[in-house]
Amino acid sequence: MDNASPLLALALAVVLVLLVLRAVPAANARPSWGWGVAFLATLVLFLGLATLPGLLPGDRLIGERWNWSGPLLGLAGALWIASMLVRRVGASWREMGFTWFQRPGSIGPALWVSAVALSLNALAMGHSAFRLPAVPLETWLYQATVPGLVEEPVFRGVLLALLDRAFASRRNGGRASFDLLGASIGWGGVVVTLVFVALHGVNAGTLTGVLPAAVLYLWLRVRTGSLVVPIVVHNLWNLLVHAAHL
Repeated sequence: MDNASPLLALALAVVLVLLVLRAVPAANARPSWGWGVAFLATLVLFLGLATLPGLLPGDRLIGERWNWSGPLLGLAGALWIASMLVRRVGASWREMGFTWFQRPGSIGPALWVSAVALSLNALAMGHSAFRLPAVPLETWLYQATVPGLVEEPVFRGVLLALLDRAFASRRNGGRASFDLLGASIGWGGVVVTLVFVALHGVNAGTLTGVLPAAVLYLWLRVRTGSLVVPIVVHNLWNLLVHAAHL
C-alpha cells in the first residue's frame, strides 16, 4: 500500500455507493443510507490513518522500506468502528468474517481454486521480463504478514459487511446477488472490489495483477464465510509475485 491512491479510492467509493443506493431498484422501502455512511466513514478513517505516518516528518517508527505502522493504525481504526457497531446497532463479528468456522463444503473448493489461481499467477509473473535484483528480508516479512492481516479484515471484513447491509434490499437483475462458483456475490462485493483496485492505482499492472487477486479474495471470503483463507492466500499471492520476479 506504499503506492496507494487513497483519494481515487475514496472518490470512487462515494460515487458507487450513491449510484447503487439511488439507481438500483430496492425490494422494499427500508432506509439503508446509515450503513452506507458507516462504510464511507470507516473507509475515510482507515485511509487517513494508513497514510498518516507518511505525512509526518522524520523516520518511520517501524521498518525502513515499508510503511508498517500506517496499515496497522488503519486496521485499528476500522476495528474500533466495527466494535461500536457490534455493541450498539446489532452488527456481529461473524458477519464480518471474524470466525474460524468455515461454511460446510467450502474448504475443498477454496483450496483447489486458490492453488490453481496461485499457480497461474506464479507462471504469469515468471514469464515477465521484469526482474528484481534482490528482495530484502524486510520485504519478505512485510508481504508475509501485513497485506493479508490488514487489507482482508478491513475490505473483505468490515467494509464488505457494511455494504452488504446497505445494499441488502437492492436487486441485481431481479436478484439480490449472483452466484459465482457457489459464492453469492452482491453489490457490496462489487463495490469493495472496485474500491480496493482503485486504492492500488488504475493502470495496466493493477488491472492484470490486483483485479484478479481481489476477485479471488472476495470469492474465498464469501464462499467460506471467514477471513482465514483469504488472509493466507493474500499473503501467499504477494510472496509469489516477489519470488517469481527474482
